[in-house]
Amino acid sequence: MVRRIGLWGIVAGCTLGLASTAFAQDPAKAAQNKLLAKRAAEADCFRKLAETVYGLELSSDTYVRDFVTESDEIRTSVDEFVKGVRLGTPLYYDDGSCEVVGEVTVAKLVTHLKELHTRHYDGDDIHATDFEKITQKVKRDVIKVTGMGAPRPEVPAGFEDAIDGLPDGYTPSPSVPPIWKTVGPQARLMAIRAAEVDAMRRLLERIKGLRLNSNTLVRDFVTESDEIRTHSRGIVIGASQVSRYLHNDELIAEVTMEVAVEKVFTKLKELHSAHYDGDDVSTTDIVKVQKSIRRKMIRETGMGVPPSKFLQKAKSAGVNMPDWMGRVISATGSGTDPALPSAQGKLKAARAAEQDAKRRLAEQIYGLTIDSSTTVQDFVTEHDEIASQVRAVLTGAVVGDPTYNDDMVTIQVTMPAAEVWAIVNQYSIVLQRRG
Repeated sequence: MVRRIGLWGIVAGCTLGLASTAFAQDPAKAAQNKLLAKRAAEADCFRKLAETVYGLELSSDTYVRDFVTESDEIRTSVDEFVKGVRLGTPLYYDDGSCEVVGEVTVAKLVTHLKELHTRHYDGDDIHATDFEKITQKVKRDVIKVTGMGAPRPEVPAGFEDAIDGLPDGYTPSPSVPPIWKTVGPQARLMAIRAAEVDAMRRLLERIKGLRLNSNTLVRDFVTESDEIRTHSRGIVIGASQVSRYLHNDELIAEVTMEVAVEKVFTKLKELHSAHYDGDDVSTTDIVKVQKSIRRKMIRETGMGVPPSKFLQKAKSAGVNMPDWMGRVISATGSGTDPALPSAQGKLKAARAAEQDAKRRLAEQIYGLTIDSSTTVQDFVTEHDEIASQVRAVLTGAVVGDPTYNDDMVTIQVTMPAAEVWAIVNQYSIVLQRRG
C-alpha cells in the first residue's frame, strides 16, 4: 500500500519472516534480530500513520495530501508531527516478528494542521475551517494503526534518527526470502524493475504537486503546452535508487528512488524558458520555491510484483495470494466547467476529472475478491483501521496527464493492486493473531 506517502519516499517495514534456528541459539544474535523487528515495525507504523493522515478528506475534491504538497515547510512539519507520535509497547511473536501500535487524537491533528495553515499556506483552495470537517468525516476520536516488522538489516529511508540504532558491530547479511525462491531470479528482477518504474511515476507525481505560486501547481504549469508535457518526464531521468526490499511473506518488491531538488528545478526553469508562453508562472516563482525547499533530495517508493506467469507458478507452489495481485488497476474520469476553455476552467475541470477517476478506481478496488465469499469492501467495512489504510492508498493513486476536448477533460489514475493486497494480507495476519 505506503500508498505509497507516498508520500514520504520510505520503504515499508511491513514484513513477517521466520527467525532462524541459529539466531534462537545465539542470545546476542537473537537480541539483534529482536531490535531489527522492532525497528521495522516502528517504521511501518509511522508510514501507515502518515498515509492515513495524508488520505484524510477535507472537502469533496481536496485531501490533507493536497495541503501537504503546498510547501516544503508544511510537509516537513507534518512529517515531524507523525514521527513525534508516541508508540505503544512492542509485542513480539515466537516467529521473530513484532507489532507496534501507534495512535494520535483527531483533535490534536486538526489543531496542528490549522496552525500550519495560518503560518505557511498561501493558496485559495483550502480554508482553515476545512480542517474542522475532518472530525465529522473520521467519526472517531483517535486514528490508530498497527505496524508490523520482522528482522531485516535495512532501515527504511528517513527514519534513521527516529528509531533506536543497532548494537555496535552488527553486520547485515542480505538474503533472498524463501517465498521468492519459488519463482526464481528472473521474476525477482522483473518485480524490482516494476517497482523502480512505479517509484519514478510517483516521484513525478510528487513533483507535480509542488506549488509554484498562490494559483498554480507544477501540474498546472506542465499542462500549459504539449511541449512541456512531453518533456516533463525528463525531470526524473537520472533518479537514483536509495534502497530496495523484498517482502518476506508476499511477492512484492519495494524500491525507493530519489532525485536532487536542484536538478528538478533546473529542468523546470529550462522548460519555462524554452516552451512557456503564459503569464501565470514566472522564473522568479520557480527560483522562490526552490529556495524554500530545505531538503536536498526528493524520494518516493514504488511497488512491483513478478509478471502473471510467475505468480501462477507461485500459486501452484502453495503461495497464498489472489489472482489480481499482479494487476495495475486504472480508471478514467471526466470533468467539465462552464469556464472552459480558459486556463481557470481547464484547472477546475481537471480536478473534477481526477476526483471522478479516483471514485471509479475505488469502486474497482472495493469489488476485488479476497476469497470466494469476501470482497475488499466486506473486509474494510468491519474494520475502521483497515478502511483508513485503503482510503489512504486510493488518494495516493498516480494521476496521469489530462486530455482536453472542447467541453470536457479526461484523466486516468493508476495504482498497483499489490498495494491493496499488502494491507489486506497484513491485517489478516494481525486479526488472526488477535483471535
